[in-house]
Amino acid sequence: MSFFLIAVRNILRNRTRAISTILIIAVGLAALLIGSGFMLSTYDSLQEIAKRVEGHVIVLKDESVPAQGGVDQQLTLPNWQAIQDELWDDDRVLRILPRARFEGLIRHGHNSAAFFGTGVDPKEEFRVYGPFLKTTAVLDPWLSDQDMPDVVLGTQLAETLSATAGDELTLHTLRSDGQSTEVMVRLAGLFHTGTPELDDHTLMVNLSTVSRLLGSEKISQLSIYLEHYEDAAAIKQLLQAKLEGVLVQTWDQRAELYDKVKAQYDRIFGVMGIIILVVVFLAISNTIALAMYQRRDEIATLGALGTPSTRVYANFILEACLIGVVATSLGMLIAYATANAINLASLMMPAPPGRSEGYPIYIYISWPHYLVTSVVLIAIVAFASFIATYNNAKVNIAKALS
Repeated sequence: MSFFLIAVRNILRNRTRAISTILIIAVGLAALLIGSGFMLSTYDSLQEIAKRVEGHVIVLKDESVPAQGGVDQQLTLPNWQAIQDELWDDDRVLRILPRARFEGLIRHGHNSAAFFGTGVDPKEEFRVYGPFLKTTAVLDPWLSDQDMPDVVLGTQLAETLSATAGDELTLHTLRSDGQSTEVMVRLAGLFHTGTPELDDHTLMVNLSTVSRLLGSEKISQLSIYLEHYEDAAAIKQLLQAKLEGVLVQTWDQRAELYDKVKAQYDRIFGVMGIIILVVVFLAISNTIALAMYQRRDEIATLGALGTPSTRVYANFILEACLIGVVATSLGMLIAYATANAINLASLMMPAPPGRSEGYPIYIYISWPHYLVTSVVLIAIVAFASFIATYNNAKVNIAKALS
């Protein structure tokens, strides 16, 4: 009789113990796959947010060079048009967005509030945000090449000012020479990020409006969007070799939220993974040890007939591996069905700290990831069965048969 059939029959001799072990491993694997699928989807979402908000490559003024006073502390990058013109010749570049940061006061009637503003290219800015920036009543396109330039406000800032689309507002700020300046603007619409700190105090205007307000053609940063984000390191190296007095960074160097969340999730799911692997190890060790104890007479008989001990004990390891294969197959099916059910249900996570709204739960389903995880788990099963077999290998033939 083949080695394989003997192992199958031995497993079926005690179906209850085998089924309980299979269920323990299957549920543990399913939990591991679902948790890691959620973790990976969260990582990708945070990466996408960082890439869309900041750009794949960011050009800034070198911070090691002392900044001047006034608004020059925020508008520090001169001659950015030359960098932009040169980059347009590179086929890897998709978009180049200049951004100018400034701050001041905004007034609507008797209401006023401090703001943090960004001068942007209105034709391109909202396109890069995708689903991570919700807009309301924004004119398309909203331009400032008219007597009264347009502005878009964070939803909470507009609520503070009691302003609605079409209202006239006044922006107050300081020029680079320290002189106070103001400009009348029309509220073209609202945007919502889900982050109260941004929605309470931020606004966007056209770059030309910032130039009029501050009397400077400088910007704060140049955000470069690529066809493939994998080219970010190469573009960074190219710009660093050509440009002096600027700081070139890739998206991951500025993704503080991504780094913090990833570190936290790595710890959480790392501990969960270790616990599941320990449970699997103990479950299979207990199953094999108990099977060897109950079948010690059989082991002694085979030994008395001259059967090599390695063959006897290899059969127990094979039994464990077969249990592992069945359990991991069942676990993958459970994870697949559960992940699809969760994705179709459109469940929402509660709002995390620093956010005003939750986000949808999505579980990644990747068969290569499933298979790799299952192989690792089967390897743990094989190792646990080897340890259990080795620790219970010595059987006194005379005593067992007496």
